Amino acid sequence: MKSIDLIKTLVEKELREYEGDSNMVPLIPHKTPAADIDPEEHTPTDTDHLYKLAVKARIATEELVKQLDEPIYDGAYEHAFKATMSLRHALNQLIALGAEPKEEDRIVAPPKDDQPGNNSGGFVPMTYSGGSAV
Repeated sequence: MKSIDLIKTLVEKELREYEGDSNMVPLIPHKTPAADIDPEEHTPTDTDHLYKLAVKARIATEELVKQLDEPIYDGAYEHAFKATMSLRHALNQLIALGAEPKEEDRIVAPPKDDQPGNNSGGFVPMTYSGGSAV
């Protein structure tokens, strides 16, 4: 059997399979849902822009903290370190206000209340006695 005859046979078989279904067009690949563009795709907002600026500032202050790691710079180091902590809070606050950063832009841990395993009641020690702490 020649290759052209094989192709004709496959085409005829394909046509017979879809003969009764008017929704299917034979031999044409159909678009999959994964190829569709999400209509609710996130468009950047002002809060997203501010988040990106805060990320750049946080990275810059962390670099400054690294460079100030000598005893002569102790005062400046302390202030730069406090700045990185303040920027962490700013980043989390911007998320709370609606910023939707990409995963690679999430550079700080979420607030304590949003972390997994948080019991919001403080540390409760576990014991082997099955009840209260010893």
